[in-house]
Amino acid sequence: MQRIKPLLLVLVLGGCATLPPGPSVNVLPAQGKSFDTFRTDDATCRQWAQQQIGIAAQETYETNVATGAVVGTAVGTGLGAALGSASGHTGAGALIGAASGLLVGTAAGSDSGRVYGREAQRRYDNAYVQCMYSYGNQVPGYRSRGVAAPPATPPPPAVMVPPDSQPEILSPQDYPSPAEVDMDDAPQFIYSPALRLYVAVGVPYDLVFTGSDYLYLYGGRWYRGPYYNGPWVLAPGRYFPPALRRYRIDSIRHFRDVEYGRYVHDREHFDGRFHRPAFRGGRQR
Repeated sequence: MQRIKPLLLVLVLGGCATLPPGPSVNVLPAQGKSFDTFRTDDATCRQWAQQQIGIAAQETYETNVATGAVVGTAVGTGLGAALGSASGHTGAGALIGAASGLLVGTAAGSDSGRVYGREAQRRYDNAYVQCMYSYGNQVPGYRSRGVAAPPATPPPPAVMVPPDSQPEILSPQDYPSPAEVDMDDAPQFIYSPALRLYVAVGVPYDLVFTGSDYLYLYGGRWYRGPYYNGPWVLAPGRYFPPALRRYRIDSIRHFRDVEYGRYVHDREHFDGRFHRPAFRGGRQR
């Protein structure tokens, strides 16, 4: 029995190995980003990564080790008692069986825990890197975009829209006229680095500004015009900016809201851009 104690100590100490409680990859802040902003990105992405795996890598590891130890001890006790009973030493056999079962069970649980822990850590790192990259930070193996891109929460999955999903305009009467854009003041647009477009905020219309044209979503179709209130003509799919080809309107609103949320949260240090055209009264069609 004295020989078992040192081996038991080694296995128990080995079963207490600690896996990283956070990311195991080195991420650096984007050029020009303040450290306080980077810390906020890091905390958000750690929480997001944790949600993706559902259970911490360390917790997965310890659960497997504990399960292996309990099962091994129970099985070893039963087998040891049976063998000890046959030789007239039931108590000693049970004790030896329990110790042996604990050793074997802990070792098996530790190996299983390492496997599951490594897989959980890999999934955690992948989710963390994707989130930090979406904020524009420098991650291993990727070139930084040099901007602090938005999402406070990871964006909705992209849905590819066929480039020519809208037919070419044949005749104005073939399509319904868009509703009038009627406002008492010119709308404000916020630039979304993820979309590379300006998106209108605080108005009941889906309007975007490309830098040269305005686009207006109405009835499931995009219309384009020279000003925020028209006049509008149907925009053929081949004229869509890349973001309108890639994302549907709910995703575009999401990116807009995230970037505007960054502005509201810390206006003094906000490094984004706005666009507000001059007000033009009247209703254009």
